[in-house]
Amino acid sequence: MTRDLDKWFDLNIDTDTRTIYMGSTGYLGDESETGVDHSMAAYLIKGMHTLESKNMKPIVIIMNNPGGDWYHGMAIYDAIKSSTCHCTIKVYGHAMSMGSVILQAADVRVMMPSSRFMIHYGTDGKYSHAKIAYKWADEGKRVNYEMENIYLERMLNYEEEHGIKLESALEKIVNRDNEFEYQKKAPVKYKFATKRDVRKEEMRLVLVQLLNYDTILRPEETISIGLADSIYSAE
Repeated sequence: MTRDLDKWFDLNIDTDTRTIYMGSTGYLGDESETGVDHSMAAYLIKGMHTLESKNMKPIVIIMNNPGGDWYHGMAIYDAIKSSTCHCTIKVYGHAMSMGSVILQAADVRVMMPSSRFMIHYGTDGKYSHAKIAYKWADEGKRVNYEMENIYLERMLNYEEEHGIKLESALEKIVNRDNEFEYQKKAPVKYKFATKRDVRKEEMRLVLVQLLNYDTILRPEETISIGLADSIYSAE
């Protein structure tokens, strides 16, 4: 029993309940929150491999994630998305920035009642001479487009699975944010095409508006636009 507890607290994995904890930790002697980094990716990928090698039973990932590095985050995303086991992510605290992207890899996305969800384009920190800076700027554009597609696919799939349209939910979020603008804007009203590929590009224009700044959503708002599935309830 003690060894099992040690695995949970030291290695972030409980093999009996098939649970992995994915949260950021400070480095030794440093209390700052590191977010998505090489350490988080290593623990998660090793944990997934350990549980997948035992059997095909479902895996639960407990996540409290402020975001961080795109590439380590996509390593985590791919490990979850490609898993042969059914994966549920439960969000405690926050799923922000890269954490909000990782959440989309799960088969089931559950948010705790007090949790928050945040999307944005993030920031780049590559510095060098002009030619290299241009290369990284191009890569940044590709990353942004890839991120948009991850959100959009889950949003469109949510519509199809639940037989609903997201226009009204997106209107509420955009109009809510517009209320805080110094110069008041007229309320928006959306009507997207029914053809999937056209609808996706029309929806992208709204998503870009949300990504241009930090858009912070409560659990029910996150669910309303198809980026989470449910709010946890003890019942």
